[in-house]
Amino acid sequence: MESNFFINVTLNETRMAITENGIPVELYIERKSHPRVVGNIYKGKVGKIVPGMQAAFIDLGLGKSGFISVEDVQEDSYFEFFLEEEDSKSQKQKSKSLIQDMLREGQEVLVQCLKEFSGGKGAKLSTNIALPGKYVVLLGNTELIGVSRRIEDLVEKKRLQDFIKQVKPKGVGFIARTASKGVNQDEIEKEMKYLITIWDEIIKKSEEMKSPNLLYEEPSLHIRAVRDLITDEVRKIIVDSREAYKDLKDYMKSNFPETKIQIDLYSDSTPLFIKHDVEPEIEKLLDNRVWLKSGGYLIIEETEALTVIDINSGRYTKGYDQEETIFNINMEAAREAAHQIRLRNLVGIIVIDFIDLKSRQKREEIFNAFTEELKKDKARSVIMKMSSFGVVQMTRQRFRESLLTSISEPCFYCEGNGYLKSIETTSYEIIRELRRLSSKQLIKKIIIIANPNLISIIKEIEGHNLKQFEQQHSLELIFESKDCKLAEFEIKTL
Repeated sequence: MESNFFINVTLNETRMAITENGIPVELYIERKSHPRVVGNIYKGKVGKIVPGMQAAFIDLGLGKSGFISVEDVQEDSYFEFFLEEEDSKSQKQKSKSLIQDMLREGQEVLVQCLKEFSGGKGAKLSTNIALPGKYVVLLGNTELIGVSRRIEDLVEKKRLQDFIKQVKPKGVGFIARTASKGVNQDEIEKEMKYLITIWDEIIKKSEEMKSPNLLYEEPSLHIRAVRDLITDEVRKIIVDSREAYKDLKDYMKSNFPETKIQIDLYSDSTPLFIKHDVEPEIEKLLDNRVWLKSGGYLIIEETEALTVIDINSGRYTKGYDQEETIFNINMEAAREAAHQIRLRNLVGIIVIDFIDLKSRQKREEIFNAFTEELKKDKARSVIMKMSSFGVVQMTRQRFRESLLTSISEPCFYCEGNGYLKSIETTSYEIIRELRRLSSKQLIKKIIIIANPNLISIIKEIEGHNLKQFEQQHSLELIFESKDCKLAEFEIKTL
Protein backbone atom coordinates (compact mmCIF):
# COMPACT_ATOMS: atom_id res chain seq x y z
CA MET A 1 0.00 0.00 0.00
CA GLU A 2 1.60 3.24 -1.17
CA SER A 3 1.36 6.25 1.12
CA ASN A 4 2.21 9.91 0.48
CA PHE A 5 2.33 13.06 2.63
CA PHE A 6 1.05 16.41 1.36
CA ILE A 7 1.97 19.50 3.39
CA ASN A 8 0.34 22.86 2.70
CA VAL A 9 1.62 25.99 4.48
CA THR A 10 -0.40 29.23 4.34
CA LEU A 11 1.10 32.01 6.47
CA ASN A 12 0.32 30.91 10.06
CA GLU A 13 -1.54 27.71 9.13
CA THR A 14 -0.07 24.32 8.28
CA ARG A 15 -2.19 21.47 6.93
CA MET A 16 -1.03 17.93 6.29
CA ALA A 17 -2.82 15.11 4.52
CA ILE A 18 -1.80 11.46 4.42
CA THR A 19 -3.05 9.45 1.46
CA GLU A 20 -3.12 5.69 0.99
CA ASN A 21 -3.37 4.57 -2.63
CA GLY A 22 -4.40 8.11 -3.53
CA ILE A 23 -7.21 8.39 -0.97
CA PRO A 24 -6.91 10.89 1.94
CA VAL A 25 -7.06 8.93 5.22
CA GLU A 26 -5.71 11.39 7.81
CA LEU A 27 -5.77 15.18 8.05
CA TYR A 28 -3.90 17.45 10.46
CA ILE A 29 -4.36 21.19 10.89
CA GLU A 30 -2.17 23.44 13.02
CA ARG A 31 -2.52 27.20 13.45
CA LYS A 32 -0.23 29.54 15.33
CA SER A 33 -3.32 31.30 16.70
CA HIS A 34 -4.13 28.04 18.54
CA PRO A 35 -0.73 26.64 19.54
CA ARG A 36 -0.51 22.93 20.27
CA VAL A 37 0.54 22.03 23.82
CA VAL A 38 0.60 18.22 23.74
CA GLY A 39 4.15 17.01 24.32
CA ASN A 40 5.32 20.37 25.67
CA ILE A 41 7.17 20.33 29.00
CA TYR A 42 6.62 23.05 31.59
CA LYS A 43 7.93 24.05 34.96
CA GLY A 44 4.55 24.54 36.59
CA LYS A 45 3.30 25.72 39.94
CA VAL A 46 0.73 23.72 41.89
CA GLY A 47 -2.47 25.66 42.45
CA LYS A 48 -5.63 24.30 44.01
CA ILE A 49 -5.59 20.67 45.18
CA VAL A 50 -8.96 18.88 45.07
CA PRO A 51 -8.84 15.81 47.36
CA GLY A 52 -12.39 14.80 46.44
CA MET A 53 -11.31 14.31 42.81
CA GLN A 54 -7.74 13.27 43.66
CA ALA A 55 -6.52 15.91 41.24
CA ALA A 56 -4.72 19.25 41.29
CA PHE A 57 -4.56 22.30 39.05
CA ILE A 58 -1.17 23.39 37.73
CA ASP A 59 -0.36 26.92 36.54
CA LEU A 60 1.56 26.64 33.25
CA GLY A 61 1.72 30.36 32.50
CA LEU A 62 -0.81 29.97 29.67
CA GLY A 63 -3.66 31.91 31.26
CA LYS A 64 -5.53 28.67 31.91
CA SER A 65 -4.42 25.99 34.33
CA GLY A 66 -3.88 22.36 33.41
CA PHE A 67 -4.94 19.52 35.67
CA ILE A 68 -3.17 16.43 36.94
CA SER A 69 -4.70 13.29 38.43
CA VAL A 70 -3.10 11.29 41.23
CA GLU A 71 -2.19 8.43 38.88
CA ASP A 72 -0.18 10.87 36.72
CA VAL A 73 1.98 12.08 39.61
CA GLN A 74 5.25 10.17 39.60
CA GLU A 75 6.66 8.56 42.72
CA ASP A 76 9.81 6.44 43.03
CA SER A 77 7.60 3.40 43.55
CA TYR A 78 5.70 3.51 40.26
CA PHE A 79 5.64 4.81 36.70
CA GLU A 80 2.81 5.15 34.22
CA PHE A 81 3.58 5.82 30.61
CA PHE A 82 1.37 7.26 27.88
CA LEU A 83 2.67 7.72 24.36
CA GLU A 84 0.94 8.98 21.23
CA GLU A 85 0.75 6.62 18.25
CA GLU A 86 2.46 3.84 20.18
CA ASP A 87 1.17 0.62 21.69
CA SER A 88 3.95 0.25 24.26
CA LYS A 89 2.98 -1.61 27.38
CA SER A 90 4.05 0.22 30.51
CA GLN A 91 5.17 -1.53 33.64
CA LYS A 92 2.89 0.43 35.91
CA GLN A 93 1.80 -0.18 39.46
CA LYS A 94 -1.25 1.16 41.23
CA SER A 95 -0.48 4.04 43.52
CA LYS A 96 -2.25 4.09 46.86
CA SER A 97 -0.91 7.53 47.75
CA LEU A 98 -3.24 10.52 48.04
CA ILE A 99 -2.60 13.58 45.92
CA GLN A 100 -2.64 15.84 49.00
CA ASP A 101 0.29 13.80 50.34
CA MET A 102 2.24 14.08 47.07
CA LEU A 103 1.72 17.72 46.12
CA ARG A 104 1.28 20.98 48.01
CA GLU A 105 0.03 24.38 46.86
CA GLY A 106 2.83 26.59 45.54
CA GLN A 107 5.13 23.62 44.83
CA GLU A 108 7.11 23.74 41.57
CA VAL A 109 6.77 20.64 39.39
CA LEU A 110 8.04 19.45 36.02
CA VAL A 111 5.03 18.38 33.91
CA GLN A 112 4.26 17.34 30.35
CA CYS A 113 0.96 17.89 28.51
CA LEU A 114 -0.81 14.65 27.55
CA LYS A 115 -4.01 16.13 26.10
CA GLU A 116 -5.00 19.51 24.70
CA PHE A 117 -7.29 22.05 26.33
CA SER A 118 -10.81 20.97 25.37
CA GLY A 119 -13.89 23.14 25.74
CA GLY A 120 -13.94 24.21 29.36
CA LYS A 121 -11.43 21.56 30.40
CA GLY A 122 -7.78 22.22 31.12
CA ALA A 123 -4.89 20.36 29.52
CA LYS A 124 -4.25 16.92 31.03
CA LEU A 125 -0.77 16.78 32.59
CA SER A 126 1.69 14.21 33.87
CA THR A 127 4.97 14.32 35.78
CA ASN A 128 6.07 11.28 33.76
CA ILE A 129 8.15 12.93 31.06
CA ALA A 130 8.51 11.27 27.63
CA LEU A 131 10.65 12.61 24.76
CA PRO A 132 9.79 10.76 21.54
CA GLY A 133 12.22 10.11 18.72
CA LYS A 134 11.67 8.07 15.58
CA TYR A 135 13.05 4.82 17.04
CA VAL A 136 12.98 5.27 20.80
CA VAL A 137 11.32 7.34 23.51
CA LEU A 138 13.34 8.73 26.39
CA LEU A 139 11.61 8.45 29.77
CA GLY A 140 12.73 11.02 32.31
CA ASN A 141 13.36 10.08 35.94
CA THR A 142 12.86 6.33 35.54
CA GLU A 143 15.01 3.31 34.75
CA LEU A 144 12.27 1.60 32.72
CA ILE A 145 13.30 -0.30 29.56
CA GLY A 146 10.52 -1.41 27.23
CA VAL A 147 9.70 -2.48 23.69
CA SER A 148 6.55 -1.73 21.72
CA ARG A 149 3.97 -4.52 21.78
CA ARG A 150 3.69 -4.22 18.00
CA ILE A 151 7.13 -5.82 17.74
CA GLU A 152 6.08 -9.44 18.19
CA ASP A 153 9.36 -11.14 17.22
CA LEU A 154 10.84 -12.31 20.55
CA VAL A 155 14.40 -12.37 19.20
CA GLU A 156 14.07 -8.78 18.00
CA LYS A 157 12.53 -7.75 21.33
CA LYS A 158 15.48 -9.19 23.24
CA ARG A 159 17.99 -7.59 20.85
CA LEU A 160 16.50 -4.14 21.44
CA GLN A 161 16.14 -4.61 25.20
CA ASP A 162 19.72 -5.84 25.62
CA PHE A 163 21.13 -3.05 23.49
CA ILE A 164 19.24 -0.26 25.26
CA LYS A 165 20.23 -1.67 28.64
CA GLN A 166 23.85 -1.74 27.55
CA VAL A 167 24.13 1.86 26.28
CA LYS A 168 21.62 3.90 28.32
CA PRO A 169 22.91 6.07 31.19
CA LYS A 170 21.51 5.94 34.71
CA GLY A 171 18.56 8.10 35.65
CA VAL A 172 16.57 7.72 32.43
CA GLY A 173 14.67 4.95 30.68
CA PHE A 174 13.92 4.13 27.06
CA ILE A 175 11.16 2.40 25.12
CA ALA A 176 11.88 1.08 21.64
CA ARG A 177 9.16 2.19 19.21
CA THR A 178 7.74 0.03 16.43
CA ALA A 179 9.93 1.83 13.88
CA SER A 180 13.08 0.50 15.62
CA LYS A 181 12.41 -3.03 14.36
CA GLY A 182 15.39 -4.16 12.26
CA VAL A 183 17.21 -0.82 12.61
CA ASN A 184 20.96 -1.07 13.18
CA GLN A 185 22.27 -0.25 16.64
CA ASP A 186 24.34 2.74 15.52
CA GLU A 187 21.21 4.57 14.34
CA ILE A 188 19.37 3.82 17.57
CA GLU A 189 22.32 4.88 19.74
CA LYS A 190 22.66 8.12 17.77
CA GLU A 191 19.05 8.99 18.50
CA MET A 192 19.38 8.02 22.15
CA LYS A 193 22.31 10.42 22.57
CA TYR A 194 20.34 13.17 20.83
CA LEU A 195 17.37 12.72 23.20
CA ILE A 196 19.67 12.62 26.24
CA THR A 197 21.12 15.99 25.14
CA ILE A 198 17.61 17.47 24.98
CA TRP A 199 16.76 16.02 28.40
CA ASP A 200 19.91 17.48 29.95
CA GLU A 201 18.99 20.90 28.53
CA ILE A 202 15.48 20.62 30.00
CA ILE A 203 16.89 19.79 33.44
CA LYS A 204 19.31 22.73 33.22
CA LYS A 205 16.51 25.13 32.26
CA SER A 206 14.31 23.85 35.08
CA GLU A 207 17.05 24.68 37.59
CA GLU A 208 17.60 28.17 36.19
CA MET A 209 14.04 29.32 35.37
CA LYS A 210 11.23 30.34 37.69
CA SER A 211 7.77 28.80 37.39
CA PRO A 212 5.53 28.86 35.47
CA ASN A 213 7.62 28.53 32.31
CA LEU A 214 7.91 26.56 29.08
CA LEU A 215 11.01 24.33 29.08
CA TYR A 216 10.53 22.29 25.91
CA GLU A 217 8.25 22.78 22.91
CA GLU A 218 7.36 20.03 20.47
CA PRO A 219 8.53 20.72 16.89
CA SER A 220 6.19 21.98 14.17
CA LEU A 221 3.65 19.73 12.45
CA HIS A 222 5.75 18.78 9.42
CA ILE A 223 8.70 17.68 11.58
CA ARG A 224 6.49 15.74 14.01
CA ALA A 225 4.89 14.00 11.05
CA VAL A 226 8.24 12.72 9.78
CA ARG A 227 9.25 11.68 13.30
CA ASP A 228 6.03 9.93 14.32
CA LEU A 229 4.06 8.96 11.22
CA ILE A 230 6.58 7.88 8.59
CA THR A 231 6.32 4.14 7.80
CA ASP A 232 7.86 1.79 5.23
CA GLU A 233 4.87 2.44 2.94
CA VAL A 234 5.59 6.18 2.60
CA ARG A 235 7.05 6.95 -0.82
CA LYS A 236 6.91 10.72 -1.14
CA ILE A 237 6.50 13.96 0.82
CA ILE A 238 5.26 16.94 -1.20
CA VAL A 239 5.39 20.37 0.45
CA ASP A 240 4.47 23.79 -0.99
CA SER A 241 6.59 25.91 1.38
CA ARG A 242 10.27 26.48 0.64
CA GLU A 243 11.02 27.01 4.34
CA ALA A 244 9.24 23.81 5.41
CA TYR A 245 10.91 21.96 2.52
CA LYS A 246 14.35 23.02 3.77
CA ASP A 247 13.43 22.03 7.36
CA LEU A 248 12.40 18.57 6.19
CA LYS A 249 15.49 18.05 4.04
CA ASP A 250 17.77 19.07 6.92
CA TYR A 251 15.89 16.90 9.44
CA MET A 252 15.94 13.83 7.19
CA LYS A 253 19.62 14.32 6.35
CA SER A 254 20.52 14.63 10.01
CA ASN A 255 18.33 11.86 11.40
CA PHE A 256 17.65 9.47 8.48
CA PRO A 257 20.50 9.88 6.00
CA GLU A 258 19.78 6.54 4.29
CA THR A 259 16.07 7.15 3.74
CA LYS A 260 14.60 6.47 0.30
CA ILE A 261 11.63 8.81 0.83
CA GLN A 262 11.47 11.47 -1.87
CA ILE A 263 10.86 15.07 -0.71
CA ASP A 264 9.53 17.42 -3.40
CA LEU A 265 8.93 21.18 -3.35
CA TYR A 266 5.58 21.88 -5.01
CA SER A 267 5.49 25.02 -7.17
CA ASP A 268 2.54 24.53 -9.52
CA SER A 269 0.01 27.38 -9.80
CA THR A 270 -2.85 25.03 -8.86
CA PRO A 271 -3.03 24.78 -5.02
CA LEU A 272 -1.48 21.56 -3.72
CA PHE A 273 -4.61 20.26 -1.94
CA ILE A 274 -6.80 20.92 -4.99
CA LYS A 275 -4.30 19.25 -7.33
CA HIS A 276 -4.36 16.06 -5.26
CA ASP A 277 -8.11 16.05 -4.41
CA VAL A 278 -7.65 16.78 -0.71
CA GLU A 279 -9.57 20.07 -0.54
CA PRO A 280 -12.93 18.47 -1.48
CA GLU A 281 -12.47 15.97 1.37
CA ILE A 282 -11.99 18.81 3.86
CA GLU A 283 -15.18 20.48 2.59
CA LYS A 284 -17.07 17.23 3.13
CA LEU A 285 -16.08 17.21 6.81
CA LEU A 286 -18.66 19.95 7.42
CA ASP A 287 -21.41 17.65 6.19
CA ASN A 288 -22.75 15.09 8.66
CA ARG A 289 -23.95 12.87 5.82
CA VAL A 290 -21.43 10.62 4.03
CA TRP A 291 -22.72 8.87 0.92
CA LEU A 292 -21.63 5.36 0.03
CA LYS A 293 -21.01 4.29 -3.56
CA SER A 294 -23.97 1.92 -3.34
CA GLY A 295 -26.45 4.68 -2.47
CA GLY A 296 -26.54 4.08 1.28
CA TYR A 297 -25.15 6.69 3.66
CA LEU A 298 -23.74 7.39 7.11
CA ILE A 299 -24.99 10.10 9.46
CA ILE A 300 -22.20 11.30 11.80
CA GLU A 301 -23.23 13.37 14.82
CA GLU A 302 -20.49 14.70 17.11
CA THR A 303 -20.89 16.01 20.64
CA GLU A 304 -18.17 16.92 23.14
CA ALA A 305 -18.02 13.45 24.71
CA LEU A 306 -19.80 11.15 22.23
CA THR A 307 -19.99 10.53 18.49
CA VAL A 308 -22.80 8.52 16.91
CA ILE A 309 -22.52 7.01 13.42
CA ASP A 310 -25.85 5.84 12.04
CA ILE A 311 -26.03 3.58 8.97
CA ASN A 312 -28.91 4.09 6.53
CA SER A 313 -29.88 2.13 3.41
CA GLY A 314 -30.72 5.22 1.33
CA ARG A 315 -31.20 4.28 -2.32
CA TYR A 316 -29.53 0.85 -2.05
CA THR A 317 -31.76 -1.95 -3.38
CA LYS A 318 -29.36 -4.66 -4.59
CA GLY A 319 -29.63 -8.17 -3.18
CA TYR A 320 -31.79 -11.27 -3.49
CA ASP A 321 -33.65 -10.56 -0.27
CA GLN A 322 -33.83 -8.04 2.56
CA GLU A 323 -31.18 -9.78 4.68
CA GLU A 324 -28.62 -9.79 1.85
CA THR A 325 -29.37 -6.15 0.99
CA ILE A 326 -28.82 -5.09 4.61
CA PHE A 327 -25.64 -7.17 4.83
CA ASN A 328 -24.16 -5.53 1.71
CA ILE A 329 -24.92 -2.02 2.99
CA ASN A 330 -23.43 -2.80 6.40
CA MET A 331 -20.23 -4.26 4.90
CA GLU A 332 -19.59 -1.14 2.82
CA ALA A 333 -20.55 1.09 5.75
CA ALA A 334 -18.21 -0.77 8.14
CA ARG A 335 -15.15 0.09 6.05
CA GLU A 336 -16.32 3.66 5.46
CA ALA A 337 -17.03 4.18 9.17
CA ALA A 338 -13.45 3.14 10.02
CA HIS A 339 -12.16 5.46 7.29
CA GLN A 340 -14.21 8.41 8.61
CA ILE A 341 -13.03 7.79 12.18
CA ARG A 342 -9.43 8.25 11.02
CA LEU A 343 -10.13 11.06 8.55
CA ARG A 344 -12.22 13.14 10.98
CA ASN A 345 -10.13 12.14 13.99
CA LEU A 346 -13.21 11.12 15.96
CA VAL A 347 -12.23 10.69 19.61
CA GLY A 348 -13.69 9.63 22.92
CA ILE A 349 -16.75 7.36 22.94
CA ILE A 350 -17.99 6.32 19.48
CA VAL A 351 -21.20 4.38 18.85
CA ILE A 352 -21.84 2.83 15.41
CA ASP A 353 -25.44 1.79 14.78
CA PHE A 354 -25.53 -0.70 11.90
CA ILE A 355 -28.76 -1.78 10.27
CA ASP A 356 -30.10 -4.70 12.30
CA LEU A 357 -29.33 -8.22 11.02
CA LYS A 358 -30.78 -11.49 12.28
CA SER A 359 -27.77 -13.64 11.34
CA ARG A 360 -25.11 -13.77 14.05
CA GLN A 361 -22.54 -14.99 11.52
CA LYS A 362 -23.14 -12.01 9.23
CA ARG A 363 -22.94 -9.62 12.19
CA GLU A 364 -19.52 -11.09 13.01
CA GLU A 365 -18.39 -10.66 9.37
CA ILE A 366 -19.35 -6.98 9.49
CA PHE A 367 -17.62 -6.51 12.85
CA ASN A 368 -14.45 -8.21 11.55
CA ALA A 369 -14.45 -6.00 8.44
CA PHE A 370 -14.71 -2.90 10.65
CA THR A 371 -11.92 -3.94 13.05
CA GLU A 372 -9.65 -5.04 10.20
CA GLU A 373 -9.99 -1.63 8.52
CA LEU A 374 -9.36 0.14 11.83
CA LYS A 375 -6.04 -1.71 12.27
CA LYS A 376 -4.55 0.90 9.91
CA ASP A 377 -5.23 3.53 12.56
CA LYS A 378 -2.24 4.46 14.76
CA ALA A 379 -4.44 5.79 17.58
CA ARG A 380 -5.34 3.23 20.24
CA SER A 381 -8.93 2.02 20.39
CA VAL A 382 -10.93 -0.30 22.60
CA ILE A 383 -13.78 -1.94 20.67
CA MET A 384 -16.71 -3.85 22.17
CA LYS A 385 -18.30 -6.75 20.32
CA MET A 386 -21.32 -5.96 18.15
CA SER A 387 -24.59 -6.32 20.06
CA SER A 388 -27.56 -8.35 18.82
CA PHE A 389 -29.09 -5.02 17.74
CA GLY A 390 -26.15 -4.24 15.45
CA VAL A 391 -24.51 -1.63 17.73
CA VAL A 392 -20.72 -1.34 18.13
CA GLN A 393 -19.33 0.73 20.99
CA MET A 394 -15.71 1.84 21.12
CA THR A 395 -13.36 4.43 22.58
CA ARG A 396 -10.50 6.10 20.72
CA GLN A 397 -7.66 7.94 22.41
CA ARG A 398 -7.87 11.72 22.47
CA PHE A 399 -4.65 13.68 21.97
CA ARG A 400 -6.16 16.40 19.81
CA GLU A 401 -9.69 17.50 19.05
CA SER A 402 -11.65 16.20 16.08
CA LEU A 403 -11.10 17.98 12.77
CA LEU A 404 -14.66 19.32 12.80
CA THR A 405 -13.81 21.19 16.01
CA SER A 406 -10.70 22.63 14.33
CA ILE A 407 -12.36 23.88 11.15
CA SER A 408 -15.76 24.98 12.44
CA GLU A 409 -17.36 27.04 15.18
CA PRO A 410 -20.82 27.06 16.79
CA CYS A 411 -23.55 28.43 14.52
CA PHE A 412 -24.35 32.03 15.48
CA TYR A 413 -27.99 31.39 14.54
CA CYS A 414 -28.63 28.31 16.69
CA GLU A 415 -25.71 29.07 19.09
CA GLY A 416 -24.39 25.54 18.75
CA ASN A 417 -27.65 23.75 19.56
CA GLY A 418 -27.92 22.28 16.08
CA TYR A 419 -31.55 23.38 15.71
CA LEU A 420 -33.35 26.59 14.78
CA LYS A 421 -36.73 27.60 16.10
CA SER A 422 -39.21 27.22 13.24
CA ILE A 423 -40.79 30.29 11.61
CA GLU A 424 -44.26 29.15 12.69
CA THR A 425 -43.15 28.77 16.31
CA THR A 426 -41.74 32.30 16.28
CA SER A 427 -44.88 33.60 14.55
CA TYR A 428 -47.12 32.39 17.36
CA GLU A 429 -44.72 33.79 19.95
CA ILE A 430 -45.32 37.21 18.36
CA ILE A 431 -49.09 36.72 18.33
CA ARG A 432 -49.12 35.74 22.01
CA GLU A 433 -47.10 38.88 22.80
CA LEU A 434 -49.60 40.98 20.80
CA ARG A 435 -52.45 39.58 22.88
CA ARG A 436 -50.63 40.39 26.08
CA LEU A 437 -49.98 43.98 25.00
CA SER A 438 -53.53 44.50 23.79
CA SER A 439 -54.80 44.12 27.34
CA LYS A 440 -53.09 47.37 28.25
CA GLN A 441 -54.98 50.65 27.81
CA LEU A 442 -54.03 53.67 25.68
CA ILE A 443 -52.16 51.60 23.07
CA LYS A 444 -53.04 52.78 19.56
CA LYS A 445 -50.29 51.18 17.53
CA ILE A 446 -48.07 48.08 17.85
CA ILE A 447 -44.96 47.94 15.68
CA ILE A 448 -43.52 44.49 14.91
CA ILE A 449 -39.89 44.59 13.69
CA ALA A 450 -38.76 41.24 12.27
CA ASN A 451 -37.12 39.36 9.41
CA PRO A 452 -39.08 39.90 6.13
CA ASN A 453 -39.54 36.14 5.67
CA LEU A 454 -41.05 35.90 9.15
CA ILE A 455 -43.41 38.81 8.47
CA SER A 456 -44.49 37.18 5.22
CA ILE A 457 -45.32 33.89 6.98
CA ILE A 458 -47.28 35.63 9.77
CA LYS A 459 -49.41 37.49 7.23
CA GLU A 460 -49.89 34.34 5.17
CA ILE A 461 -51.06 32.04 7.97
CA GLU A 462 -52.78 34.52 10.29
CA GLY A 463 -53.58 37.54 8.08
CA HIS A 464 -57.36 37.25 8.48
CA ASN A 465 -57.18 36.80 12.26
CA LEU A 466 -54.80 39.75 12.62
CA LYS A 467 -57.28 42.06 10.88
CA GLN A 468 -60.01 40.91 13.28
CA PHE A 469 -57.58 41.48 16.15
CA GLU A 470 -57.03 45.11 15.03
CA GLN A 471 -60.80 45.74 14.83
CA GLN A 472 -61.53 44.08 18.16
CA HIS A 473 -58.94 46.11 20.07
CA SER A 474 -59.16 49.33 18.03
CA LEU A 475 -55.46 49.48 17.28
CA GLU A 476 -53.15 49.31 14.28
CA LEU A 477 -50.49 46.65 13.63
CA ILE A 478 -47.46 47.91 11.73
CA PHE A 479 -44.87 45.47 10.35
CA GLU A 480 -41.33 46.69 9.69
CA SER A 481 -38.73 44.51 7.96
CA LYS A 482 -35.22 44.18 9.35
CA ASP A 483 -32.21 42.12 8.30
CA CYS A 484 -31.96 39.89 11.38
CA LYS A 485 -32.21 36.26 12.47
CA LEU A 486 -35.49 34.50 11.72
CA ALA A 487 -36.12 33.85 15.41
CA GLU A 488 -35.43 37.46 16.42
CA PHE A 489 -38.13 40.12 16.67
CA GLU A 490 -38.82 43.38 18.45
CA ILE A 491 -42.22 44.87 19.41
CA LYS A 492 -42.85 48.53 20.19
CA THR A 493 -46.05 50.24 21.29
CA LEU A 494 -47.36 53.77 20.66
